[in-house]
Formats: sequence, C-alpha cells, structure tokens
Amino acid sequence: MAIGQMLVAGVGGTQITPGLRHLILDDKVGGVILFASNFGGTAVGLQSWSRQLQELGKQAGLPAPMLITTDQEGGQISSVTSGITQLPSEHDLGMRGAAAATEQVREMAAGLAASGVDIDLAPVADLRTNPQDAVIGARSFGPDVSVVGPLVAAYVAGLHRGGVASTLKHFPGLGGAPGNPHFAITADPVDMATWVRTSAQSFAAGIAAGTDAVMTTAVRVPGLDPSGRPAMLSRAVVTGLLRQKLGFHGVIVTDSLALGGLQAIEPIPQSIVDAARAGNDLLLMSDSDTTLEDHAVMALRSAVDAGIVVAAEVQASAQRVIALRMRYAGQTQAADRQDPAVAGVVRTQRLLAEPVLMAPLRGSQPSTQRRSETTSAPRASVIAITSRRQGWPRRHRESLRARSSPGK
Repeated sequence: MAIGQMLVAGVGGTQITPGLRHLILDDKVGGVILFASNFGGTAVGLQSWSRQLQELGKQAGLPAPMLITTDQEGGQISSVTSGITQLPSEHDLGMRGAAAATEQVREMAAGLAASGVDIDLAPVADLRTNPQDAVIGARSFGPDVSVVGPLVAAYVAGLHRGGVASTLKHFPGLGGAPGNPHFAITADPVDMATWVRTSAQSFAAGIAAGTDAVMTTAVRVPGLDPSGRPAMLSRAVVTGLLRQKLGFHGVIVTDSLALGGLQAIEPIPQSIVDAARAGNDLLLMSDSDTTLEDHAVMALRSAVDAGIVVAAEVQASAQRVIALRMRYAGQTQAADRQDPAVAGVVRTQRLLAEPVLMAPLRGSQPSTQRRSETTSAPRASVIAITSRRQGWPRRHRESLRARSSPGK
C-alpha cells in the first residue's frame, strides 16, 4: 500500500472513471488532482468530486483520507473560477503588500477547504530573472528575493489560516530558464554561488514560514548537478539540496511526470522510478489517461522488488504523505490549523540577510533548526495524527511496516 500513497492521479472527464476507481480501490492510490475540466470550475462541482473521492478512499481501506489537490495560484492559473474568492496573479497580489496578500489568500483558501481541497499547488516561489521565460511571467512575485521571500511567506500564511496545505514551486527555480518544460526540458545557466544568494533564499523563506510541501521541476541546472539530469529526477538536487541543505522535512512533490518535455527523454514509468530514487515523496501524474498511473505503479513495485528503489525510503515517503493527509483532512476553519507563519515571516528576514547552503554538500546532515510541527515528519514507522474528517478514526496509530509494505 505504501507505493500507492506516493501517487497523485489525474483523470479526464467530468465523472469518476472505471480507471480511476481501479487506481484507488486496487492500486490504493491515495491522491487525486482535479482541474476545472473535471468539475466545471465551480466550488460546488469541486465539492461533489471531493466527497465522491473520499467515499472511494474509505471503500479502499486507505490509511488516511484521500489527498485532494488542485492548482489555484491566482490570475490565469485558477482551477476554481466561481464560488470562492478569486486572486490576481502573484505579481499583482504582491503589489498590495504582505498583510493584504495573506488576508486575500486566507479568504481563497477557506473556499478551497470548504470544497474539500487539502493542498493547493501554490505559491510560486520562483524569481523571474529571465525575461525570456515562457512559463512563469506574472506568476512570480518578481526578480528580487528581498521582495519575493516575505511575499512567499505571506502566501503560505494565508493558505494555513484558510485551512489548506501549501506547496512552494518550482524547486530549484524555474524563472531563470528560457522555454517551457511542458514542451522541452530547458537549462538554467545559474551557478551554485548565485543560486545560493537568490533562488535558494526564496525557497528558504517559504520553508521558514512552515510550508507543507515543495514541488520540484524538470529544468536542468548543471551548476547544481553537473550530470545535467532534470532537477526533479536528480538526487543531488532533491535530496542533497532541498532535503539536506535547506533542511526541509515536509513532503516533496514532483511537477507533473506527464510533462511533454520529460516524456521526450524517457517514458513515464521510468520517470516514476527515477523521481522516487531522487527523493521525491509524492509523484504527480496529471495526465487524463489513468492507464499511465497503473503502469507507473507496476514499474515502481518492480523497482522496489529489484532493490533499485530502497524500500525504507518508500516507507518514509508514505509516512510523510499520510501525516500530511491526516493533519489537513476536513479542517475548514483557521482555528483548527496551527499557523507557523507569524514567526516564519520574522525568520524570513534573517534568512534573507544570512544566505544558507554555504557548507559543502558532501557529508552534510539535515538541519533541524527550522523544523516546525506543521512540517515535521512522523518518527519511526508510527503515525499518530488527529483527524477531523468524519468517518475516519480521530487518532490513527499504525505501523506502516505492517500495513503498507511495498508491492502490496
């Protein structure tokens, strides 16, 4: 079951398909991403989907409620277009200041939570340093990390206060590369020293604010990994930089493994295996063809059985994902959510003044200084998280080693 907890499936159409039912009931897939094409862009439609998916999750005997995901940044990247507060682009939102941004995001997040969403794939933490980029643009708060960092922290605060988990994206930064990874994998020429002073600080600000997840992306950054592997398939980037050097202990989620640029260099089942080996916890499949997810599950099982993917790392990833799902399940009021962002904004200022990542990569140990309860992973193989989702146990304490062995 552990393997299924690492996957977020996409689906085409406006109804739950037999293929999606198979993924949840048989493959034990624990997450689904929903777009406007699924639910018509309305909060009511999204809520209907969420309820049906949660019922399927109960039927499947999953160890935690389904993880319902959507992409609601603001501006043009808004899956829900009616029934909740609408945000402008991050560029325009940032012009209103951090306090106003937090409040507007809180209002939007409260609508998402009431519609059954657990995690939003936002905010964008990229610095837009290359005017020729074809994918970020106004989705970024800007090019200056001293401005962007506090606004990223403010956005995270707003999501938490509204009852929704946050996802920084697109690590290690997508605003410095030309082109669009949906069509072709591009390269960012930034070197390590420059990245440490710039993009790393933007993500560090969001981590200090208590972000629940960080999304990795498919850009090549030879200055961070000389092998030239796409960042989200690079262990040097995902585990070495994000997990160890930035000290992030939450959920690491891939950008869509169905990106056209990624499929051009290797098939999806191979990308699934490589993404898990790199250290990603949550593998996002936003393609409408659920047979791809089914093949991905089989490929990951085979890789674990063959020792290509370490079983203990699959267990650890499943633990982090389940902890996130139990923590946010059914929480629709800000009072139910611990909000680490007030202190996080203060810490952000210090982080921007003192760049991190200056120690050599080899032999480093993960930092625990900025670890908060909101982003903490559970210890050992035991989950003990309180859930407010009706119909699920209020306290779930179960050994994943017993219930979630890979390949089952």
